[in-house]
Amino acid sequence: MMRNIIYIFLAAFIFSCNAKEKTTRHIAFHGLGTSRDSAFSGSCPYLFKTGDSAVLISWLRDVSDTQAVLCYAIADNGVDFGTTVVVPGSDNAHPHGENLPRVIKTPGGKILATWGAANPNPKNPYSGIVYYSWSLDDGKNWTAPKTLSRDINSIDQRYFDIEILKDNTVGIIWLDNRKQTDKDGSSLYFATFNENNVTDNERAIDVTACQCCRTDLFADKQGNLHAVYRKIINDSIRDMVHTVSADNGKTFSLPERISPDNWVINGCPHTGPAIAQTSEGLSFAWYTLGNGSGVFYADSKDNGKTFSKRDAVSAKPSAKHPQIAIAKTGEQLIVWDEGASHGNRIGIEVRSAGGKKLKTDYLTDSISYASFPVIRPLGNGFIVAYSGRNKPGDNEKIFYRIIDPL
Repeated sequence: MMRNIIYIFLAAFIFSCNAKEKTTRHIAFHGLGTSRDSAFSGSCPYLFKTGDSAVLISWLRDVSDTQAVLCYAIADNGVDFGTTVVVPGSDNAHPHGENLPRVIKTPGGKILATWGAANPNPKNPYSGIVYYSWSLDDGKNWTAPKTLSRDINSIDQRYFDIEILKDNTVGIIWLDNRKQTDKDGSSLYFATFNENNVTDNERAIDVTACQCCRTDLFADKQGNLHAVYRKIINDSIRDMVHTVSADNGKTFSLPERISPDNWVINGCPHTGPAIAQTSEGLSFAWYTLGNGSGVFYADSKDNGKTFSKRDAVSAKPSAKHPQIAIAKTGEQLIVWDEGASHGNRIGIEVRSAGGKKLKTDYLTDSISYASFPVIRPLGNGFIVAYSGRNKPGDNEKIFYRIIDPL
């Protein structure tokens, strides 16, 4: 059932650090912001950094019991979000926390909106399709929505991610039905947007990706392009893998397994991985029930050739949907959602640049319902957004919180 009211709340989180004991972190919060979009409910928040302090937040606004539209707002200072903009033609958007709609702003000032929609067809009644639209004048006018692929055989496009590449163009990955194998899974496709603002050079970089888990596309400081996703291995194992491109996505390395979890499952977990880069290498977070349960962390000091032994973030089987981001100070924060005594809450863990666990706590209480957190660095701190409601039956709302390391 669609909801009636959407609020975006602001609270400030303070990290205090004892100078004599650098492994101690205390998390506290104060303050309550104002409501936003108060006539609507909503879900699927996404955050994008447009500079050191500017942040773009996008979400799906419910306009009826069966319909949602893609909205966004920009905070030039990272805190005070401006006017809500509704993306024209996005009224077919389908809410899904693992298939988040996204709005980004390129270094050249163009705004790209992407969202998933249902695409039932005789071959698969549960198929989805990804649409995109561009604004070249700061959101005043938009191009007509297009699907990612011009190939009529591409009838199922889902679980996508987008990234600004080293040449300031935009790259995108997604799961696609097209593949040249009878093995289970979806193909992982990559494409770029050309000077005419349409997808170009699309190609499959894997053909046995898990069909319903979020993908993550990440450009590092050296200009390498990384993709992490859940792969189906030996027809039955569904573990996380990493692949990297040194030529802006023209070619990708063979995927390497991040951790030999050996999770055998005949189905899709609906929870994908996350990747970030510290001063010491690449960091990864993911969910598995293979040889353990919950959310795990690992890192790589050699650009994905080898990986550290995994380390538990939360051992609860209900802990899912991790995201990770790096502060200017080098600390990394992992957020995820998990079941609590009477609800669902957002967990947060602080780690050093080298991966040492410093503090684990929660952003939300154990009696409300919060899920699908997203996180981005903001100045010397972070901004976290997620969907939530106070109790069962309440309208789902969008929350965001600012976390300020001292």
